[in-house]
Order: sequence, then structure tokens, then C-alpha cells
Amino acid sequence: MPGWVWIPLTLFMIAMLVIGAIYAILHAIRAGKAIGQVGATISRHMPQPPAGEAGHQDQAEGPFFAQPLSKASGRYSQAHADLLRRKDSRRRNHEVAWARWKHFNR
Repeated sequence: MPGWVWIPLTLFMIAMLVIGAIYAILHAIRAGKAIGQVGATISRHMPQPPAGEAGHQDQAEGPFFAQPLSKASGRYSQAHADLLRRKDSRRRNHEVAWARWKHFNR
């Protein structure tokens, strides 16, 4: 193959790379706009929480690791109490079911 053929082939390859990059960028921009429209539609249909809700106040104070340990220990103790209540409820339901089966099998 003569040497002059490599010049048009190289130019063609560079042109195809540039055209492909432009094509990909344009499609990414269009996809971003479409996703933005979907997000706007979803947020329009979702109920908005009231402005004075307690959950938003916690977020305004900062991340949880920057809050005082008393708040973290309070959340932990509340979560542990909920866990114990769920375990107790499960145990009571289990006892009721076994009592029902004992009465049924007599």
C-alpha cells in the first residue's frame, strides 16, 4: 500500500472519532433533558411535606455524626426499645399459636 493512502485513512479515522464523540454528547444531553422532565413530573405528583415537619429540622442541624452524643444515644435507646417490643410481640404470638394448637390437638 502506498504511503499517501495512510493520510486519508488517518483523517477519516479522526473525523469518525470526532463525529462519534459529538453524537454521543448530543444524545447524553437529550437523555439528561428527558430524565429531568421525568423527575419534574414525578416531583409534581408526589405530595410535598409541610414546611415545619420535625424531620427537616434534624437535617438542618447537620449530619448525625456532628450532633451531640445525647441525641445519638436517645435514638439508639429508642431503636433498642422498639426491637425489644417486636421480639416480645413475636414471642407472644408464638405462645398464642402453640396454645391454640395444644387446645386443638386435645
